[in-house]
Amino acid sequence: MDQLVFQHLQNHIEATMMMGENCGEKITDAAEKITQRLLSGQSIFCCGVGETTAASQLLVHYLTTGYQIERPGFPAIHLDRLAEADKQEDCFSNLLHIHGKNGDILVVFSSGNKNILLQNAIDTAIEKGLLVLLISATNDQLLTEKLSQQDIAIICADFGQQSNSAVNFLIIQCLCALIDNIIFGEN
Repeated sequence: MDQLVFQHLQNHIEATMMMGENCGEKITDAAEKITQRLLSGQSIFCCGVGETTAASQLLVHYLTTGYQIERPGFPAIHLDRLAEADKQEDCFSNLLHIHGKNGDILVVFSSGNKNILLQNAIDTAIEKGLLVLLISATNDQLLTEKLSQQDIAIICADFGQQSNSAVNFLIIQCLCALIDNIIFGEN
């Protein structure tokens, strides 16, 4: 039993190191773009499906309540929460049509599987001029192909499906720490 726990923790450490090497530049780029838009008065919309809903909710929580420092909240909306009663394939898209405006940000957490809700949300975001940050897993070619050159894709396919939630959590922590640091300085 102890060996199983040790192996699980070892896999987590390896995934963390690999994520730092493979995704560090994209995470920094995303934090800088998000910060610029927050300082310009833009809003952040987050969504996920299935297991990535929790990652989406956590990012909104950190953005609205603060991550490591006490600070005013940033305008961040959890689309999953707004669409709870209506999980039709255009529910996120409809919410972006209503609330999203040019220059806002859509953060999409995907665990793969070519989800139509996420595809439609990205299509609407691009149509309305939102920056898209896609944090994706395996089998997300349909989502990554939709992105424009200004958008950012942090691809987590190399870390395995079983590490997806842990890697998403680390990306969220890095993004929030960088955003807070850029806006409020080192603490």
